[in-house]
Amino acid sequence: MRTTIRRGLAALLIVTLAGTALVGCQNGRAGARCRTKDFGQDATHVLVCKNGRWQRSITKQQAAAFIIAIIKARQTTTTTTPPNPFVTQIAAGFRHTCVLRSDGTVWCWGDNTTGQLGDATTTQALAPVRVFGITTATQITTGFRHTCALLADNTIRCWGDNSSGQLGTGAITAPRLTPVQTLNITTATQLGTSRDHTCAVLADRTIRCWGNNLSGELGNGGPSGLVATPVQTQGITTATQITAGLQHTCALLVDGSIRCWASNYRGRLGNGTNTSSSTPVQTLNITTATQVVAGINHTCALLADGTVRCWGDNEQGQIGDGSPADLLGRPTPVKTLGITTATQLTAGSKHTCALLADRTILCWGDNTQGQLGDNTTTNRPTPVQTQTITAAVQLAAGYQHTCALLADRTVRCWGSNTAGQLGDGTTTNRLTPVAVALPF
Repeated sequence: MRTTIRRGLAALLIVTLAGTALVGCQNGRAGARCRTKDFGQDATHVLVCKNGRWQRSITKQQAAAFIIAIIKARQTTTTTTPPNPFVTQIAAGFRHTCVLRSDGTVWCWGDNTTGQLGDATTTQALAPVRVFGITTATQITTGFRHTCALLADNTIRCWGDNSSGQLGTGAITAPRLTPVQTLNITTATQLGTSRDHTCAVLADRTIRCWGNNLSGELGNGGPSGLVATPVQTQGITTATQITAGLQHTCALLVDGSIRCWASNYRGRLGNGTNTSSSTPVQTLNITTATQVVAGINHTCALLADGTVRCWGDNEQGQIGDGSPADLLGRPTPVKTLGITTATQLTAGSKHTCALLADRTILCWGDNTQGQLGDNTTTNRPTPVQTQTITAAVQLAAGYQHTCALLADRTVRCWGSNTAGQLGDGTTTNRLTPVAVALPF
């Protein structure tokens, strides 16, 4: 019902949320059958009419409060309506990729031979499928053939390959096709995964790792072997971030320095030697790092001034210092050329990429599958720009593919697509970015 008072009470006359109307009247009375009558400024009450019948009489002051309450209710309804879930993070593994959504769910696609997509199957997916049972994730990380999620309660769930104990369940088992809880972790703040080991930074800034320890990847100084339950990394009490390579692990500390441990093949620990260590050693000449990332045999750090330092294997030019590719590696960090405004790094198997302040992307190193995104398959010893990306907000690199989250919350991927890890519905390699077919 709609009723209008043309003079003094016009501001009090509206249609309510439930089809209720207000009409001015004298002495709390109005005509039969809710007929509208204009009482103008002489009105003393406002009668509430609902479904064609008068319900009650209220004063003008009460009516004003009633209307204000309705307006506030409408405003509250509008402002508290939750937005559609959107992508907040991407992670790339060997041949699979995952995204985290704002609603705490996780979606993955690509290779699923060991259940790394977490959808209770081993069926390859060319487009994203939802991980079973995850609704409160705050971070995701992808290994070679396993995936892990940090939950809002600071516990961890992992799924996929568990042949080295990398899920942290206390036992080496067949692959887990749906998420299982990692034991004894209740205060995790950040995760890192490699081919077959996993690590977490805890709230007290110590580190726990589990899985393959054949080269000392867990950093506990203990005997080599497979460890299916988290153990503490020695000597780390101020960690802020963890990253894991094929057979080495590195941590960023509060003071901007970096500690690395395990295999030092081709100098990937960055301490000026090729000597391996089962406990953390300090990377040389790094004091202002804000991020550390690890590839298979190389490591890179983003510094506070927006420049990049890399060390370790340079067989495919993944150090980015412009020198010819070689097998000697760089046991001490060297500066990557041409980068002064980096805001984030990611490392694939033998390639590295940087997100710049202008939201473009530069990549370098191995490009045999088009993972640099420059529309060629030519390896690059210095950074080249990924084509068509001008609004990236986050990067993730897998074995031979790379992905970017854009400002509009869409995802683009490029490089190897042999298992559908680019998420475009095909298994065709892409030399430039293509859109992931997100189902939401």
